[in-house]
Amino acid sequence: MAPRSLAPPGRALEIAYEDQRCVVTESGATLRGYDVAGRRVVEPFDGPEAPVTGCQGEILAPWPNRVVDGRWSWRGRPYQLSLTEPERGHALHGLLRTLTWRVTGHGTDRVELEVLLLAHPGWPFPLHVSASYSLGPDGLTSTVTATNVGRHRCPYGVAVHPYLAVPAGTVDHAVLEMPAATWLATDERLAPTDRRPTAGSRYDFSDGAPIGDRQVDNAFTDLPAAADGKVRARLTTPDGATTTVWGDATVRWWQLFTGDALSPHWRRRAVAVEPMTCAPNALNSGEDLVVLEPAEAHTMTWGLTLS
Repeated sequence: MAPRSLAPPGRALEIAYEDQRCVVTESGATLRGYDVAGRRVVEPFDGPEAPVTGCQGEILAPWPNRVVDGRWSWRGRPYQLSLTEPERGHALHGLLRTLTWRVTGHGTDRVELEVLLLAHPGWPFPLHVSASYSLGPDGLTSTVTATNVGRHRCPYGVAVHPYLAVPAGTVDHAVLEMPAATWLATDERLAPTDRRPTAGSRYDFSDGAPIGDRQVDNAFTDLPAAADGKVRARLTTPDGATTTVWGDATVRWWQLFTGDALSPHWRRRAVAVEPMTCAPNALNSGEDLVVLEPAEAHTMTWGLTLS
């Protein structure tokens, strides 16, 4: 029997720990809300029951960012993906975002989901992907695990797309600290062109800087890890709160998006700081692309804290 009165993103799965609250939806295993003591940490945009805006909170796999023209090749065979960013002519952010994930566990402070990705146009590799979200003393921790359930070696990359909330003011007044030695330049279609040093450039946030009037939709790499092996980026907003995004050793890139392409109501009202395991267009360039053997798994762990 079909479910009745189902919200567009499916069930809203809520977890909590002390004054923290998180909402994840069945559609895409998407992070649709996270707040601490009533203060938004990620921006839910039009609410947890509305369709996703600007890929908010989505899991981006089996590739993040763009595959230029949707064309790529693997082991000498060419493939053509569906163009899911038609205005620029690219295949954007993988294939999991609109799938219905199955809930495999849901407790007070933790939720787990899974999905089986089978063949799509231009993507012949089956993958089992699971995601978890948990709350605790250190904030929100999330994992994304992909297992190659096919018969052949499989290329793979993953990212997540949280928008960090700026409850008072716009991103212009937020201060971003995002250590990275290199940024990736793009052309007018946002296709990557060449790597450039951040030092002395308009894209240097290594020591913390106001975003100001900078319009950014670029990837950053050569990330320094802390003693615990994690990479971190921090956003301090006009209300004095600091949101930290962190990733484990699998996170080799950040994608920074200042929200300039969002609808007028949300334009430059939140900042997407996206942990990524590989470069944009990695299915073509191979930059930090993971290759999974049959039955091999890969896990990315990332999280959020508010201070």
